[in-house]
Amino acid sequence: MMGPMKKTRVTTTLLMLLRVGLGAFFLYTGLMKVADLATTAQFMTASRLLPEFFSMPIACLGVAMELVVGGCLVLRYQYRGAALWGVVMTTVFVLLYVQAWVRGLDLTCNCMGSEHALDNYALDIAIRMLLLGGMLLLYWEARSNEQQPFVSRKLDFSDL
Repeated sequence: MMGPMKKTRVTTTLLMLLRVGLGAFFLYTGLMKVADLATTAQFMTASRLLPEFFSMPIACLGVAMELVVGGCLVLRYQYRGAALWGVVMTTVFVLLYVQAWVRGLDLTCNCMGSEHALDNYALDIAIRMLLLGGMLLLYWEARSNEQQPFVSRKLDFSDL
């Protein structure tokens, strides 16, 4: 019976590059969206999922999530939680694009660092699926490297 698979130095390096790369990507796209938050809110309105007055709060929440997840991934701070929220966030992206494609909506996206019309939904969904795959890989890695909980020790100072 084989034990848990050991990670090689190459695997560790590739996972670190993926973590930092996705973190930097989310930071970059989040900052681009902050610069033009109105376009992000317009995208939410055009998606016709919620009433228009939810568009700006949802856009702000989405941008905040991108920035927090990106920062946490780059710094490896709260890594497991950041990876989990990254999975949730990218899943929402995929579902948002799939429903827009199924409904035949013409959307303009302020995503991936540029504003563009969504002409090829299949390609845009495939790109988001790659992001989701990367986030799932990071979440798997974060769970497999879970730290043991802190074990408290009783200190004996009776000899002092």
